[in-house]
Amino acid sequence: MNRTKAYIFIILGIVIMVSIIIYFCLNNKNIVEVPKVEKSQISVTDSVKKETDSTAIFEDFVKDFNSHQEKNINKYIDADLGMIMYYHDGPYPIITALEEIGYEIDWLDIDLFENVKLEDFPEYLGDFKFSKTGFFVQKNQNNFLLKNFDNSYTSHPPSFFNKYKKLEKLCNFWAIGISKNQKKQFYFYFRLDQKKLTLLGLEVDRLNDVLFANPEASFIPFKNKNDIENYLRDHQLFLDKEQNATIDLAKKEIVYYDFPADNPFIFDHYEIGEIEENSSKIKSAEIIFYPNESKEDGFITYFSNKGGFLVYPMGVRPPYFYDVVKK
Repeated sequence: MNRTKAYIFIILGIVIMVSIIIYFCLNNKNIVEVPKVEKSQISVTDSVKKETDSTAIFEDFVKDFNSHQEKNINKYIDADLGMIMYYHDGPYPIITALEEIGYEIDWLDIDLFENVKLEDFPEYLGDFKFSKTGFFVQKNQNNFLLKNFDNSYTSHPPSFFNKYKKLEKLCNFWAIGISKNQKKQFYFYFRLDQKKLTLLGLEVDRLNDVLFANPEASFIPFKNKNDIENYLRDHQLFLDKEQNATIDLAKKEIVYYDFPADNPFIFDHYEIGEIEENSSKIKSAEIIFYPNESKEDGFITYFSNKGGFLVYPMGVRPPYFYDVVKK
């Protein structure tokens, strides 16, 4: 009898368990899974419009920037907060803090495209061409970080960065402005509060190949140092027409700002450095000309696979572009 009762309880238990399983299976069929919204589905335009329903304030800024007037740019700078500016003086990276744009206006003497776009930033294609042009605005997502700026030359102490660290937290928008000649891009870091736009940071960015690119010049063999040596053996004279300056390999003379035609730099030999890839198209190599065997006081140039020499701009000296003089 006891054994019979046990069997009955076991059977009842199995029936109850099966009923529960069937119940949950039927109910789960009615549950509609809510698809996850990926971040990529939220457009840049939508995220920006949450903060402002108009591009007018950014359009006004670009117009003021293109005026190249200090007063028109200074009105976006809060003197109490200061502004960080980052640029290159020749090969030297400069980080400076400004209360007004002042003499740094010289670095901004170029027009930007004024069509403001609330969309993703463009791709640089090389040879002074972007996939699209304009003034591109996005929300800041930790894009403005002072530690990202190269401090190797200015050597600011930690206290400098601590003082201006607050600018990072205030920044809620950033933008990339493309110059109309597509040779430069500017990174702007803003604080947009209601209708007030404050400029917190500005980076004048050199495109990696901007000083080497030349849409009108053909590419030359550039796989190794032998390719460069062969080219220089067959092409001995290079001329910067604008500066009336030359690199004459046959005479072993270089005419440059510090070495005019009546007192050229005389070199004994040159050395070719490692080949660098500046972009998907442009390659370059440092070539240093030495006056003697001691390897001191060398004249530094850069040679690209466009077949010309470059000497970086420095101080009052403009960039020198020595293009090959064909026979």
